[in-house]
Amino acid sequence: MTQRQQKRYDSILLDYTVRGDLTPGIRSLIYTLACVEVEEEELQEFIDKHGTCYVSPSGMDKQRPQWQQLRDNRQRKTAIVTSLERSLNKTTEKDELQAFLDDA
Repeated sequence: MTQRQQKRYDSILLDYTVRGDLTPGIRSLIYTLACVEVEEEELQEFIDKHGTCYVSPSGMDKQRPQWQQLRDNRQRKTAIVTSLERSLNKTTEKDELQAFLDDA
């Protein structure tokens, strides 16, 4: 893990720790999310600088592989965030229900 990824991981981990208990699975998702977000930023910087297409030696316009990677990363990120949010919302709902039952 690079320093940039580690900083992102620590930041996301802190945000999610405030929201609830983190299982090993949730920590793993956060680790993956941090790596995907940093890679997404790096790919976006490349695309911003070089564009989404290039001219091949045969003279045809071709899509850059970095553009495909960026699109794939964004889909992966969406799936990870959705899974994290679902997991943490279930944990929070259980905690709130348990607190209500304990008070009754």
